[in-house]
Amino acid sequence: MDDERLIYLLVRKKSGEITLEEQLELSEILKNDYSRLSLSEGIDEVFESSLHYGKSISSNTVNDALNLLHKKMARTEQEPVYFNKYKRIQFWSIAASVLLIAGAAIFYLLAPRQRPLQASNNIITTQKGSKTNLVLPDGTKVWVNADTKLVYDKEFGNGTREVTLTGEAYFDVVKDHTRPFIIHTSAVQVRVLGTALNVRSYPTEKTTETTLIRGSVEVALNTNPDKKVILKPNEKVVIENAGALLPAQTADTASVRKPKLPMVINPVHFDKKDQEIYETMWVKNKLAFDETPFDKMIAELERWYNVQIIVKNKALGASTYTVTFENKSLDEVLEGLQFSAHFQYQAKDGIVTIW
Repeated sequence: MDDERLIYLLVRKKSGEITLEEQLELSEILKNDYSRLSLSEGIDEVFESSLHYGKSISSNTVNDALNLLHKKMARTEQEPVYFNKYKRIQFWSIAASVLLIAGAAIFYLLAPRQRPLQASNNIITTQKGSKTNLVLPDGTKVWVNADTKLVYDKEFGNGTREVTLTGEAYFDVVKDHTRPFIIHTSAVQVRVLGTALNVRSYPTEKTTETTLIRGSVEVALNTNPDKKVILKPNEKVVIENAGALLPAQTADTASVRKPKLPMVINPVHFDKKDQEIYETMWVKNKLAFDETPFDKMIAELERWYNVQIIVKNKALGASTYTVTFENKSLDEVLEGLQFSAHFQYQAKDGIVTIW
């Protein structure tokens, strides 16, 4: 096992950006390896302790600490070496800080798309054309769709379990009746005790959707907290986002902003072939549309494939489409849509023109 890989995983864990697969890999590495478990505990202690000392530290002290670290990592059968608290913190502060700098450099080279973390929050972001998944500190599993940001406090799980979502994510929430799981979006607050659900809240879309797969959730409007609904499995609540652009009511104005927030509960729709719920098929990398307007479908394709699509044939916007693509390229999707939409397209340098 390459120690650089271990450092990479530890840095990912401390930053809150470790994925489910990486968390399982890290657990397997540390399970039966005392030396690496000791390194992990030491790094945890550094993060929880002050790295400032009143006196300067000489280069000889740094070299001694690193030499001791190498000896400690190489020892697998001998008894552990114990330090008093001050010496232990000083040792790990010097040695692990050097390792963390190297690990952080590896992390940012391999994942340059991640945004800098704020001091008080863990922030997980995905760009257009990418997805990720992770395990929160309470064991809740989260799948994060493209062009999404998920934020949770560094104290997550210590009394409260709250996250803020911009975009789309699927949550498989661990049950804990003493600590409800709360998802904040720009339009609603979703309160969960233990369930599986999908929440979609993109700022560029007119609606926020919460789809319940199993369990029970309470959805409340941010502008009217007393306005709440309880969802049953296989139900979806659709809420119009505040400030959405709506058609003008007079010829004098091209568009007006109306903060009207109707709340509509609908049953979910199942794909007839696989009997899967359309709203969550993206988790299995299936691009699914269910009576979706052409313009909304185009926006999803831009997000999914990280391209810009220019539609010159406005007549295409009058139609809706029900279709599913699994592990298909953008060309394959567009060629499939051509059979029913009857359009031509050209793709060049990340820009697709449809006419």
